[in-house]
Amino acid sequence: MKSIFFVTAMLFSSLSFAGQRVFDCQATKLSKSPDVSEDFNIQKNPTVLLIEDAKNWSLSVGDYSVSTLDKNGPALARESSAASDTEVRYDFWVEASYEFELVISVVDHTAKVYWWGLGEQTEVGTFQCEVSVK
Repeated sequence: MKSIFFVTAMLFSSLSFAGQRVFDCQATKLSKSPDVSEDFNIQKNPTVLLIEDAKNWSLSVGDYSVSTLDKNGPALARESSAASDTEVRYDFWVEASYEFELVISVVDHTAKVYWWGLGEQTEVGTFQCEVSVK
C-alpha cells in the first residue's frame, strides 16, 4: 500500500509543485545493442534528463533532445502511468511515432530507458537519477 502511495504521489506531484521536477540521470549500465541509434551518442554522453512541470516538458537522451518549449520543433506527446507498485512509466511520442519509454523506480530512483524507433523495444540502458524540484 505504501508503494502505491509513492507511485501516485510521483505521478501527480508535478501538479502540486509550482516549479519544475527534474530527473537528472547518469548511466550505470549501457546497452551494447547495435539497434540503439548512433544519433543519441549515448556512449560518449551517457545521460538522460527529463524536466517537467504542469504544462511543458523536455527530454534529452544522450545528445538527442526534444522539448515542448520548442514551438518550431516536432509534434510531441507524453503520458505517465504506474508501471508497477514501485515504478512510474513515462511514454514519449515524436511526430506521432512512439519513441521512448522511461521507467523510474520511486524506491531508489533507478531508471530503465527504452527506444522504440525501429518499432521494437530496444533497451538504451539503466540509469541512476537525482530527482529535484525547482
